[in-house]
Amino acid sequence: MAAPAHCTSTASVRCIPTTLAHCAPVAPAHCTPVASANCAPELWITYHQASRSHKQVTAQLIDIGDGANLFDLEDVLDHVFQQGFVDAKWRSVVWWEDCTAVRLKACSTVQDLLARGAGNTPETALHLVIADIPLAIWVHYEYMHAGHQYTATQRIRLDLPNFKCERLAHITNHIFAKGYLPSKARPLVCWKSACGKVIDECTKVEEVLSWGEGVCDGKPLRLVIDL
Repeated sequence: MAAPAHCTSTASVRCIPTTLAHCAPVAPAHCTPVASANCAPELWITYHQASRSHKQVTAQLIDIGDGANLFDLEDVLDHVFQQGFVDAKWRSVVWWEDCTAVRLKACSTVQDLLARGAGNTPETALHLVIADIPLAIWVHYEYMHAGHQYTATQRIRLDLPNFKCERLAHITNHIFAKGYLPSKARPLVCWKSACGKVIDECTKVEEVLSWGEGVCDGKPLRLVIDL
């Protein structure tokens, strides 16, 4: 005997829509972007420019997805210069450091660094150091007549706030302003290279460093004092 008409209709209405709703293979729309966002590979970096050492650093989030082809830090550096984020003339004076200022090899892979927790967040961002100005110059004090058996070699930082250090004359003035030498010796000093060549006070510090003079404690610039 056939079921009453009202039962057939009820079964049809209740079963078909319910089955479709529970068995649909497509995930709800609100879930899709969340999963995508969680999987998006990204790297945090900060720019540490020597000429802006006393200003707030700039952070940047870089997409390192498959389409970016950024496998290691050298790839990331190439990307930074290709996009014009840093002037190409500084390519020879840049390097990577982690958030604790430990220098990183350019061949370090991005995935390995992220796995170690480096570059995952703004707090652990990798440092891109740009030495666009010299950071220091080494000076050796040399007395001609005072008979000092030992004299000092000193590192003078060039990235100090409000310190103009474009020329050697600025370095000389800084030495006397700090009291490293007595004022009476001011007319009695001159700069010399390692080979004894006199270097004029108007010479640019950057130029002197490019000669290899004053770049480290083993190759200091000589400040000769005629005392």
